[in-house]
Amino acid sequence: MIRLLNKIPLLYKYLISYLILLLIPLLVIGLSVYHHYVVILKDEVTSNHQRMLEQIQGSFDLKIKEMNTIAAEIASKPELTPFQLQQDMYNAVKAKNLLTYYKSNDFIRDVLIYINGQPYLYSGTSTYTPSMLIDNIYRYESWTSQQFTEDLLELRAPRFRPSEKVESSQLTDKRVLTYLVPLPVNGTITYGSVLFIIEEQKVRNMLKGLLEYKEGNTMVFDRQGQLIVSLHDEPYFAGVDISPMVASLPLGTSTTQLNDHDYAFSKVKSSYNGWTYVTILPTDQFMQRINEIQTRALFGLIWVIVIGSVLIFVLLHVNYYPVRRFLLFTGKQWGGSFRNFNDVTQAIHQIAEEKHHMGQQITNHRSAVREQMLLTLIKGRVNHVEEFRSKAEMVEICFTKPMFFVVRFAIRDLISMERERQTELVQEIEESMIKLFEAYHVDGLEGPILNFICTADTESEQLRPNMTQLHKYIREQFDIDVTIGVGNLYLDLRELGKSFIEASTALDFRLIKGFNEVIFYSDITEHTNSEFRYPRQEIETMETLIRQGDTDTVKAMVRQILSIIETGSMPLHMVRCVCYDMINCILKAMYRLNGRLEADGKTYPDVIGLTKFDTIQDLALLIEHMCEDLCADILGSQSDSRNRGLKQAMQDYIQSNYHDSQFSVQAMADHFTISASYLKKSYKELTGQTITDEVNHCRMEQAKHLLRSTDMVLKDLIQQIGYFDVPSFIRKFKQSVKVTPGEYRKLWGNRTDIDVE
Repeated sequence: MIRLLNKIPLLYKYLISYLILLLIPLLVIGLSVYHHYVVILKDEVTSNHQRMLEQIQGSFDLKIKEMNTIAAEIASKPELTPFQLQQDMYNAVKAKNLLTYYKSNDFIRDVLIYINGQPYLYSGTSTYTPSMLIDNIYRYESWTSQQFTEDLLELRAPRFRPSEKVESSQLTDKRVLTYLVPLPVNGTITYGSVLFIIEEQKVRNMLKGLLEYKEGNTMVFDRQGQLIVSLHDEPYFAGVDISPMVASLPLGTSTTQLNDHDYAFSKVKSSYNGWTYVTILPTDQFMQRINEIQTRALFGLIWVIVIGSVLIFVLLHVNYYPVRRFLLFTGKQWGGSFRNFNDVTQAIHQIAEEKHHMGQQITNHRSAVREQMLLTLIKGRVNHVEEFRSKAEMVEICFTKPMFFVVRFAIRDLISMERERQTELVQEIEESMIKLFEAYHVDGLEGPILNFICTADTESEQLRPNMTQLHKYIREQFDIDVTIGVGNLYLDLRELGKSFIEASTALDFRLIKGFNEVIFYSDITEHTNSEFRYPRQEIETMETLIRQGDTDTVKAMVRQILSIIETGSMPLHMVRCVCYDMINCILKAMYRLNGRLEADGKTYPDVIGLTKFDTIQDLALLIEHMCEDLCADILGSQSDSRNRGLKQAMQDYIQSNYHDSQFSVQAMADHFTISASYLKKSYKELTGQTITDEVNHCRMEQAKHLLRSTDMVLKDLIQQIGYFDVPSFIRKFKQSVKVTPGEYRKLWGNRTDIDVE
């Protein structure tokens, strides 16, 4: 045996050994993983199917809960009580308007309410008698009007009628489910019922997504085991009563045999109403995906073995000869049988190339290391200064000046800028900072803010003018709003984290100072003190002025509060409190105006929108704009109310005084304490006609009334309506009525001619 192995060429020995190394682990690991994976996949398919069935059960339970909630809501409405419904048909119309639940719930086709002992059913579309509903509107195949009435009177608990055929022009489906709920819900004594008409297709749509195969079915059974609805019209198993078998099945997924075929059953039971939900699927289809994956996995394993064997043979054959040549060369150098030096030099050259490639990778990663070290420095996480300096020099970070500090730039609308302009701006700021200081730009921090680590000499008198000059240059060059926050200077490199926090605090102080400022942290500590006045009275006055609709005074008060903040040395957190108090005034005024945060079709900003401001000046402008709209709404509502009252008062005055021959516009204006011209203009705007036209109309109407109903002579008649000249009255009467007063009286059959004496 050993002699036989020694006669095998070295190439084939390696080939056999590599094949063994390939096959043994691959078969052992592959088959074990394959078996484990198939088991997991079976469990996953089963659990997924079960979860989907549970989701359908939950959805169906939710629909039933919604209908029970609607029934309880109907029972709680005073307009739908038996007393109100039996009063008159007006209440029936009101009930119709309250039963339109189907409009907001697409699961329900119709909702009807029946009061025991009353002759009608009420729905959101009409009012029916039981016989009209069952015989004409919803013609049930197996539910007569007499049985319908008896079922409603005997109803004591919610009940579902199984899916059944119904002929109706109001339905898009010819099969419906009917859900009956007694009123009141869960009451011991009932006075009526609520009927929910549900098209079977709505329920089928809920059941359809669970099964991908036509041979399967999904069924719903009630607490008594009665089939309520199924996915398919025809029974799934012909001639088999499946209800007892379903009742005997355990919850979960199981298999059983029917008609000499194996089937997979998934079953869940609702804890809400005790209903059972079941899916039925042939076992071979239920496990089809698993069988497909098993087959693919086996074929895949075979292909891996075949391809692996071929590759091993090819690669071994290709690589064997270079190894042999290398061994010949090495053997020759060391007294062996190796023959060629070229392969060894190529191997050495390859090693040199790999070393060079590694050096390039280190160079490429230097910028990332540099940024990481700057982040570590600005966050104050440096513990050993000298060790950090030595590592920093390797990535070209070198500090030659003794004082360290942090500068932060906040640029308005930086993110919304065009990419090219944004890049140009950042580069310009970075170059300017490097010219003025020994500065390093730090990326990687949150927010659209530029951060710089800077160093300076011990004497820092030029720091403030340099920053001011830089700020002015950036604003003029790019026409932008920018705020600069500057932290304190420190001798210790490890204190840069503290300077970063100070620069951030200074930047936040733009809330008070506004944009376009250079803010030093040292100025903040001098500005803020513990003794300040909170403008509570001014805020309360602002709220009162908003209610009065006084826009100009509100603006003045906002500016006064702004002045208190700017000059009162108020801490930053208290400034934010003042801002939110001012916002609260606006929100309360808007809600009082219309009961919600909108008016006249305009939706005002919500609280989050109101709080998106960078400075108190921004907030003041926002509040002023909102106050203009709000005050206009307030004044508009007040003006409408006042105009309606004024119009009615003017019309009442004319009705009371038109018969006075001394009636005049001036006397009417004196009565209302306004000018005659303003009175004429106001009356014209409010009524669309002049005062004179209205007075003449009233007089002519009264004259026609007296001509029709009395024998009064014309001379006395015109005195009662405010005229004193008979010819003038006759002329105006004919212009208005197209006939003379005498002709008018004759037309109305009065026996006495007009005496013009």
